[in-house]
Amino acid sequence: MKIGLLGGSFDPLHNGHLALAETAAKALELDKVLFLPSGNHPLKKEKNVLPAEKRFELVEKALQNYPNFEVSRLDMEQEGFSYSSELIKRLKDISPENDFFFITGDDIIAELPNWHEWEWLLQNVQFVVARRPDTDRDKWQHLDYLEYFIFIDMKPHDISSTEIRKKVKNKESIKGLVPESIEQEIKDLYR
Repeated sequence: MKIGLLGGSFDPLHNGHLALAETAAKALELDKVLFLPSGNHPLKKEKNVLPAEKRFELVEKALQNYPNFEVSRLDMEQEGFSYSSELIKRLKDISPENDFFFITGDDIIAELPNWHEWEWLLQNVQFVVARRPDTDRDKWQHLDYLEYFIFIDMKPHDISSTEIRKKVKNKESIKGLVPESIEQEIKDLYR
């Protein structure tokens, strides 16, 4: 099977995440997309992240109408930091017969060398990168690892979890930014 992997803090999950998963699934004819809420992300220093189990429940509820999307606790159950390389190793051990596609935005391209075992990752998982029209690609000219990426075009979704949390705190509408099925719960949790 071809399985897409979409990891992140999902604090909270929003429609941009779903659009990214749908775009990648269609472009690469993926059999499934696995959403992997992180437990303790090494590059995220925020301390006020909603507990992992609550974020998992929100993602699970939001994905109920997407038969090819699933949520997994695999990245949440990791002791210490959640490193992508460790996650990929566990997935390959659990199901070596599957091909894995790590779905992400193009903002990671320049920062990839900061990732734990990033060179191992390039050799062991296929990166699928959604191109954003506003990205300055000139800063990639010196990078010698671009051939490891599959680029997909995606309609821009100017949504961030940070923006959603701010809007909720300011009692502004988040309609259309998050799945309708979890909108009220997000308001209640982040208020």
